[in-house]
Amino acid sequence: MDKRLAILIDDYTASVSFAVGLLEQGGIGRPNSNTEWACNGIPQTGVLPGGVKYFKHGYGCAVHLKSGTVDFDFGENGQIDGFDVWRLSGFAEGKLGQYGFQSEKELEACFKAEVVAGALVYSGYILHYLCGDSA
Repeated sequence: MDKRLAILIDDYTASVSFAVGLLEQGGIGRPNSNTEWACNGIPQTGVLPGGVKYFKHGYGCAVHLKSGTVDFDFGENGQIDGFDVWRLSGFAEGKLGQYGFQSEKELEACFKAEVVAGALVYSGYILHYLCGDSA
């Protein structure tokens, strides 16, 4: 696995985990599936502990952390460790250079190479997982 991409994925999934923790602290339970999330009836927008705002969408949520916005989808079985290149790029917006990428195109090429190499596994719907994870 490309070290730059591995660090970006680790930072992204750590932020997702933190965001889900805030949702839970705010009384929004973690779903057992992405469809349960989509149909849970919580307000589309709200404020979580610490004044952190969220925006619920489809199978996921955008949480506006102090460190930046993290946008994620729950996996088919409620997993929170899935990602795609669009979400990684959005998460690293303005900071791609800090991860060693010169452009979104370079990140996308690296991501595709890791899919071909088998380090990233496609879920069948949008998300990818690290090989051996929740796929």
